[in-house]
Amino acid sequence: MERKLVWGGIALLALLSLAAGILYVTRKPSFHGSVIDPPAPAAEIKLTDSNNQPFTLSSQRGKVVLLYFGFTNCTDECPLTMAKLKQTFDILGKASSNVQVLMVTTDPARDNPAQMKKYVTQFNPAFLGLTGTPDELQQVYSDYGVAVESNGETHTTFLYVIDQNGNFRLTFIGPQMNPQDVADDVQTLLKGN
Repeated sequence: MERKLVWGGIALLALLSLAAGILYVTRKPSFHGSVIDPPAPAAEIKLTDSNNQPFTLSSQRGKVVLLYFGFTNCTDECPLTMAKLKQTFDILGKASSNVQVLMVTTDPARDNPAQMKKYVTQFNPAFLGLTGTPDELQQVYSDYGVAVESNGETHTTFLYVIDQNGNFRLTFIGPQMNPQDVADDVQTLLKGN
């Protein structure tokens, strides 16, 4: 009788271990940002980058993209957000080579490719600024739900996180985000979660 109890206990322990293993492997990762569930395909972006080259969002597949809308004459949210993205890159270290920061201008009258390059590279040489014609930009604003006033100011301060497959995964409020939280979420995405 004692043998049956021992074997029953071992079988129960094995079953519980198996169940715990399955739960561990299949659990959803915990993110700091606001999760978009289910992930949604990010709209294509076709603009001109800060190197004065044609740019498409789809060319970034395989990288995590951190997308922000702002303008170079901004004195508040934009420089604060970009500084926090620089800190995020510093935290990521070598893993930052698998991440692309993009800032889409909301002031195309003043933000030409040269101005965008001067602005974004002061935070990190790998960051790209994007600009285009008013019609091209209006399409992007519309696709991403960005409202832009006549002077380039926007009330959208979201940082959009797009995974390696081109899907929206997370958002952060740019000026309020914690660089460590963004870095942790990027690392989770880079692991394929």
